Amino acid sequence: MPWSTVLRVSVAPRIGLLLIVWLLAYRDSVTELVTSGYWDSVAGQSSSLLVWTAPAVAACGAWEGMRVRQARTLQGAPARSCTTVSLAVLSPTLVLGVLAVMLSLGLLLPQAEGTPDRITAAILVLELLVVATHTVVGYVLGLSLPRLLAVPVALVGSFVWMAYPAAMNVFWVRQLNGTNLAECCELDQVAAPRSIFAPALVSIGLLVAVWLVTARRWGPRLLAPVVLTTVVAVSAWIVHPLGYRAAESRPTASRTCSGTHPQVCLWPEQRDAAKDVTAWATDAYKRLTAAGVTPTAQLVSRSSTPTSDDVRALLALSVLPKDIPACAHTGEWPGSTAYGPLSVWLTITAGADAQVVASRYAPPEVEAAKRVLEQSQQDQRAWFQQNAKTLTRCDLQPVL
Repeated sequence: MPWSTVLRVSVAPRIGLLLIVWLLAYRDSVTELVTSGYWDSVAGQSSSLLVWTAPAVAACGAWEGMRVRQARTLQGAPARSCTTVSLAVLSPTLVLGVLAVMLSLGLLLPQAEGTPDRITAAILVLELLVVATHTVVGYVLGLSLPRLLAVPVALVGSFVWMAYPAAMNVFWVRQLNGTNLAECCELDQVAAPRSIFAPALVSIGLLVAVWLVTARRWGPRLLAPVVLTTVVAVSAWIVHPLGYRAAESRPTASRTCSGTHPQVCLWPEQRDAAKDVTAWATDAYKRLTAAGVTPTAQLVSRSSTPTSDDVRALLALSVLPKDIPACAHTGEWPGSTAYGPLSVWLTITAGADAQVVASRYAPPEVEAAKRVLEQSQQDQRAWFQQNAKTLTRCDLQPVL
């Protein structure tokens, strides 16, 4: 059949127009979640749009399968094999899936810098595999189900599988449909290989199970649920250690460190701002030590576009403990009320803009810190030391 005829009778071009409009409408909701300049984050967030792409191609595949079934193209003794005929019929839908994946990535490309790495390529391959799987599953549903059920079942079933697991508390289920990579990545993270391999394995298992279902003999058909169950079980075992996370720690070898007070370590995406970040961190360090506070000796920012206030706040808050004391798990912890005022005082002392800091904390916490800032440096140091002790104990009352 000529390609012009295939495109003319296929539903994919018409559904494709609606899908493009839909993806464009959701661009902003995805864009704001991207870690700017980081390819792994761009690719990971693009996978969230599979929630719309997969059901669209599944419905198209079901329509094409239903049309082939009505025409009885696969019956009798055709000159071409069933696989060849099916690929010819599905080619517009497969092209639609590829274009939708490329568009999903292209919408976020303005936030990417440099060149993509192997992780980015692996995520894209996974997305293409997911799209191909939903197309084929939809096609087989079209060949198997009654005419009025094929497209609705393919559309709704695909959407439920892609969207619903994200709301489940059974975390490993989230990892199996290919969309959980949207949980990745901050600058200090990379996509965990498990989070890519497991959904790829599930997609391959679905393809094998569908192929067995289309066999003419009952033996292979009975193997289909066995294969699918085994693949899901293995995939669940693979991703179980991750919980809901799709990322793991990024190798520190890719960081560049300079300076001494503090030592500033930057990821490749931050190196354009190295001079400013170092200057801000050095100034904040001097201010804090002059106030009698000893901040961290090494500064690592997770923001791809750090500002002066961000850097100063990060260095200032490094003074405070990251975890609550053990006694707080079983009883009252009076020192919890001191965390806010101490954070405000530290951040402003480090040189951050007072108005910006005030916008990030509750007004009573800001007022308490401002009253302290009006006192002498010696009194401020005593106030900090007295209240800082309450953050690690449960038997002291803060005096704010």
